[in-house]
Amino acid sequence: MDYVAIDFETANASLTSACSIGIVAITNDRIVFEKEYLINPQESFSEFNITIHGITSKMVADEKTFSELWPEIRGFFQNTLVFAHNAEFDIAVLKALVEKYQLDTPSIKVGCTLKVAQRIWKGIVPNCKLGTLSKYLEVDHNHHDSLSDALVCTKIIERAKRVKNVSSEEELYEALGLIFGGYNKDKYWGSFTQYHKAKPGEIIDNPDIKNKVVAFGGKPKGLTRKEFSRKLLINGAYLAKGINRGLDYFIIFENCPKTKIEQLKLYKDRGCLIKELDEEQIMRMLK
Repeated sequence: MDYVAIDFETANASLTSACSIGIVAITNDRIVFEKEYLINPQESFSEFNITIHGITSKMVADEKTFSELWPEIRGFFQNTLVFAHNAEFDIAVLKALVEKYQLDTPSIKVGCTLKVAQRIWKGIVPNCKLGTLSKYLEVDHNHHDSLSDALVCTKIIERAKRVKNVSSEEELYEALGLIFGGYNKDKYWGSFTQYHKAKPGEIIDNPDIKNKVVAFGGKPKGLTRKEFSRKLLINGAYLAKGINRGLDYFIIFENCPKTKIEQLKLYKDRGCLIKELDEEQIMRMLK
């Protein structure tokens, strides 16, 4: 598969209350699979959510729970690229369900069609909601029907690739200055605006640093912050300005602000596997 597009609908405000998932799989720019699965969330339905998607507790009473459905759909979430509109919500739902039922953790890259649309059509359309985009792209759409929403995601990607004259989703993200998120057994992070990186011809092949997302606090000895940043970039790192769940390394120099260290601790307490490095360790790693 080139990629999978998904959309979840929930029974209430809880992330664990998924009552529907739409899945569309794309291979060679063609749909090879499309299906909506109703899910018994084993949770109550709120009237507000019912008015949004029209799914009621009676409609899902005899459907599988997500735990029972998982063996059937797990293959769509193993070493695949998964897109959703406002992907942080849908992947957060997936993560919550995996944890609720103690399922095998997926291993996926995460793309966000909302971020793609904002890069291409912001200012051209009133907003980048799926309903607005489907009208602009002139595609059929039943809003908050999970399969219909997932299908519109594929149309956004298809049109965006034509607009940017690229042939793959990876090239599209590169052209738009975006970086994929991900979810695996080690961590979960969202799709971000691309971090600063050196030009390809300037990058040294350093497997310890290449494609790692790095941030630092304080200032190294004998170098300005700008000089040190340059060293990270030519070793192939993505340079982030602040601490977030997508970091691979955070470098703590002697004069690192206490607030940065406290912020790092908060992220690590939430389960983010960010590796801390001191000045001696990072200097040994750099070429």
